[in-house]
Amino acid sequence: MIALSSIALDPASGLRRESPRPPELRNAAYDAGFDWDTLFYDCYRAGRYVVLQGPPFLNLLPALQASAPLKPRWFGGPRYVVRNKRGEIWCRHDGDMLTLSGPVGTYQLTIQPDQASLFAGRRVIHTLSKDNTPRWIRDWLQFYQAEHGADAALVYDNGSRLYSAADLQTELRAAFPAMVIHVVPWPFRYGPQGGLAGAVNGVEAPWDSDFCQTGSMAHARLRFLRDAKSVLNVDIDELVLSDKGRSIFEATEATRHGFIKFPGQWISGASPDPIDHEPCRHADFTHRALAETRECPPKWCVVPARHDPFGTTWSVHNLFGSRHNRVIDSEFSYRHMTAISNSWKENRGIAGQFDPAGYREDRALVAAFARAGLASHN
Repeated sequence: MIALSSIALDPASGLRRESPRPPELRNAAYDAGFDWDTLFYDCYRAGRYVVLQGPPFLNLLPALQASAPLKPRWFGGPRYVVRNKRGEIWCRHDGDMLTLSGPVGTYQLTIQPDQASLFAGRRVIHTLSKDNTPRWIRDWLQFYQAEHGADAALVYDNGSRLYSAADLQTELRAAFPAMVIHVVPWPFRYGPQGGLAGAVNGVEAPWDSDFCQTGSMAHARLRFLRDAKSVLNVDIDELVLSDKGRSIFEATEATRHGFIKFPGQWISGASPDPIDHEPCRHADFTHRALAETRECPPKWCVVPARHDPFGTTWSVHNLFGSRHNRVIDSEFSYRHMTAISNSWKENRGIAGQFDPAGYREDRALVAAFARAGLASHN
């Protein structure tokens, strides 16, 4: 299994991360979900550098800059990245251990290896997942292997309780022996929601405190995926299709800028046949509700080597810093499967009624399921 060198702030330091959100937009749920004390998610090599990576440093930055060996110097000193929900320190350091000492506290960190070679030249699907049923993850892998030629997967497990990251990795590798598959344990607080989901007294909250998923993408990019041929960022409930039958990986690699951003559309949890949520599969759901008004924020595929890791940031729906980030492709779109969810964020699942007049079958999705060898469990 992949090992992390993560550390939490020592209470004896008297420090903790201050919230970026004003008190009037915080409540007990916010306080329970905010990551007050993770200093670094991991410490690892990335090429010539050692990267100490964590949530945004915020008020902790002065204490870090006053700690050895991280004190800024004019030449050869550490480089800090503090934007777009990122907190990174890039430095040069020999040896296998790094001792951090100063106002932030004293810590011994094992420097984890650079593992970009694991995915070099691979077409990788990447996601963050928690307690998703393994059969859903298998179907997701099978779809992308068959439909788009994915030959590797990097799954970050955000503290699942139903299985361990090691057990999930073993199961997926047994099911897909031709793919390179790694499951990274990522047991950090996801962070409070923004928008209506994080509203306090009816006032929508900003998206300013959900550090975990952006952190997992930065970690994936820097430690594992720098030399990947291309990387697709999608969730377990999201299936990408092309109007022209092309692979999203091949299409992205063929672009001059190495980046494609595409929209999504919801697939209803309603079905003409009775479906139970417990055994349901992606292929059980193939209809769009004509009255659907929810929007699906875009997702993306990227060629990592064509984008500067200091100037651009991988985020859930964006490649921040890229001048191509605002361009939405019209050939590709993803199907967002309403019922393929454990409803961690909102109530999702099987729709109780199916009126044929209110739904339209997504024939392209039906055909893709057939090509991938995925069928309804009925």
